[in-house]
Amino acid sequence: MQASAGQDAALSVRRGRGSGGGGKAAFRDSFVSLVGPAGLLDMAKCSETAGMMRRAALESGYRAGARMSSALACIFADMADMAGRPVEDGALHYTSVAFRHMMAALYDTARAYRTGEDCEPVAGLEDARDSVARLRSEADAYREALRAAGPPGSALAGLDVWYRGRICGDVVRKGPEEARARQKERGNDPVFPPEPRSIDEFLGDDDAPASSADMIDSVRGKGP
Repeated sequence: MQASAGQDAALSVRRGRGSGGGGKAAFRDSFVSLVGPAGLLDMAKCSETAGMMRRAALESGYRAGARMSSALACIFADMADMAGRPVEDGALHYTSVAFRHMMAALYDTARAYRTGEDCEPVAGLEDARDSVARLRSEADAYREALRAAGPPGSALAGLDVWYRGRICGDVVRKGPEEARARQKERGNDPVFPPEPRSIDEFLGDDDAPASSADMIDSVRGKGP
């Protein structure tokens, strides 16, 4: 059976041995590979990769990598639980917020690794782990309150009522799927699209729009 990208990277960590050189590089490649499936809430794939990353890091003595992959495994487990719940259980809001926490932590580190930055954001990932765990606990409490209030979904509040009969992960996944499709149509990397420019960078260009009307045209793609 052909090995997955995560398995290949994990094997490379083992072969690299030690916390430097090829071992760290392979760990970082595995980390970057998580952004794609995580953005579409494929928690089974992410959990598999994180588990292999942890085992490989432990075997190679890369303790920071082991802590980071342990935090990731906890995040993915909690996300899988919330994303798999029906909207009637009241987890949609919590799944959406936890998804943003997870992707912010993954993107920040993955973008740094892609540019060759030497970082080990153990504390940041553990903070994200704690945030997602807290959201799952709140989702558990809300589910119990909803069940005590009456039939499934009868006490849902806000926009959640529009999504009754669906699974939380399917609702949350729709936006990222559409965003990736748009980036692909534009010829960009759908997983790591170009980062938006700051207003200072925009105005600092020699060919920056001269007037507010020109700026609006430029933002709409009609300018130089």
